[in-house]
Amino acid sequence: MAIDRRTNYRPSIYVLLLMMVAALIGIPGYYIRNVNIFSPSPQQIGDVLSAINIYNLSKDIDIPSNKTHDDDGTNGTKVIMFWTTWYGSKMWFNLPKSALGRSLFQRKYCKHTNCILTNNHSRLKEADVLLFYFTDRPNWPTIRYPQQYYGHFIHEAPGGRSRTFLDNYEGKINLTINFRHDADVYVPYNTFFRRLTSIPYKPRVPLAMKTKMAVWPVSHCKTSSRREDYVKELSKYIDVDIVGACGPYKCKRSKSHECRIQWEKTYKFYLSFENNICDDYITEKLLKTLEYEIIPIVLGGGNYTNDAPPHSLINVLDFSSPKSLADYLIELGKNETRYYDYFKWKSDYEMANIDSVMMCRLCDGLHEGRFPHRPASRHYADYWFGLHGERCDNGLMSRLKKRF
Repeated sequence: MAIDRRTNYRPSIYVLLLMMVAALIGIPGYYIRNVNIFSPSPQQIGDVLSAINIYNLSKDIDIPSNKTHDDDGTNGTKVIMFWTTWYGSKMWFNLPKSALGRSLFQRKYCKHTNCILTNNHSRLKEADVLLFYFTDRPNWPTIRYPQQYYGHFIHEAPGGRSRTFLDNYEGKINLTINFRHDADVYVPYNTFFRRLTSIPYKPRVPLAMKTKMAVWPVSHCKTSSRREDYVKELSKYIDVDIVGACGPYKCKRSKSHECRIQWEKTYKFYLSFENNICDDYITEKLLKTLEYEIIPIVLGGGNYTNDAPPHSLINVLDFSSPKSLADYLIELGKNETRYYDYFKWKSDYEMANIDSVMMCRLCDGLHEGRFPHRPASRHYADYWFGLHGERCDNGLMSRLKKRF
């Protein structure tokens, strides 16, 4: 109900309102949840931020470490444990050791803050979730407590490995954590969310400086997606400079940022072609590119309409042939207004990294009872690959080549 500001309220009402404001100021992190929906309903917007008229939270806000807030009415702390390593490190995502404990949940955009992150296996009995990284063959705990979830995190496409790599996980996993929308914990490489307040977008690089058409950094020359076939055909109509193992231009992995800075000054377009065409699979090939001022051209199995900011990319599948795509790129590259329209989304959207998305969604899901308690799957490989490998589309390029 709308409030008439002219109404005369009793002093007790003023006191109550002041108490509510004070409570809100003490817990700003409570109101944030990462989302990746770009046309949210009013309910979804409220889910992201219920204090929209009070706080400008377009960047992290620290909450004092002695405060925890559980809006499910309990004070039960949830314990999330790294069980395996991350490429040999006890700290996943290259997180600092200071991320252990409560700090990650208090700094990041979590709705719930009453969670603890640990890699101390002596606390096994306390753990609500044990996290297993997909490249490791874990030494399983000798005891499995009935309340525990075993969460398996994968961010590599099914097409990248054989089914046998999951043999060791059959009958163990009861919580799926990956980039697919049907996962228990949906964790894309990056999540975008609306800013509370739009910021003006100003181009960094004049279009006239961009003297080359397209760059394609690539390390695998022959792929399941056969993306190289499309690039070969596209190159008949526009110049594509190939960087990495498959072309004459080089960029050291350690110099990735410096190379991207140079590319955005030189090139108009960046080919973000996935090596596997699999359900919901979108990698850093696109998401890292969106941080820079160069338009990505995508080929993949993701739902780019839902999973990327609006009007932020060009999808190969929207064109009848490589030639029709090239014709569009040539015209777009001549029109400064239309070209920079592809970056207007930066005024309204901001990116959250994979570590904050994953940990916040784990913590929130545990407190809100979102994860069903179920037996560990004895058909985990079927879930990941599909019964007949249907999670990936290896025939896409054959269909596309009929248009060449």
